[in-house]
Amino acid sequence: MIVDLVTLVATTVVWALAVVWLRARRRWLLFYMIGGLGFILVVLFWASTFGLDTALEAAEARQTVGLSGFIGVALSLLGHTGIAIPNHTGWAVFDVGIECSALLEMSAIVGLVAFYPGFSPRRKALYALIGILVTYAVNLARIMLIVAIINAFGTSWVFAAHAVFDRVLFFIGTVALYWWIVTRPTVAAVAERIEAPAAEVVADE
Repeated sequence: MIVDLVTLVATTVVWALAVVWLRARRRWLLFYMIGGLGFILVVLFWASTFGLDTALEAAEARQTVGLSGFIGVALSLLGHTGIAIPNHTGWAVFDVGIECSALLEMSAIVGLVAFYPGFSPRRKALYALIGILVTYAVNLARIMLIVAIINAFGTSWVFAAHAVFDRVLFFIGTVALYWWIVTRPTVAAVAERIEAPAAEVVADE
């Protein structure tokens, strides 16, 4: 995922100019889509180019090892992102990669909030911060769930723990977060605009 720095800078500048152009012309739907989706790609490519993604993965692996003590599981750190999980069948090795780092999901929630035309700068900053913190916490919770399942049931549960249970937990958490931060205020704003003309008609009558 690492790209040439010149190409990365040029692509980022083109994306930023496109976003500014769309905003100036009030093309709100395209502005929101290109701004939000482009932001995700920009963050991922810049993070990958400078190794910030692996630094995040390593930090989460270390935090998981530290937190595991609270549930009575003694994990071992292998390299920077590998976690050795003890169980009754031996040891299972789980690697905290880009999929489990939540970098994509954190970028998505920030992009959705930052380019939402209906939010004030203050609300954008607050919601972006809340989104990052909650997504990070939910992600750590799902990694801990994987650890707990493998430790309790053995290495045969590695696939189910990672592909089923942790994704269900993370999906529920992120959907609830997106609903609270983006969908809920959007529905409320639309409802206000629908009710306002109706109230004016009633007043005129």
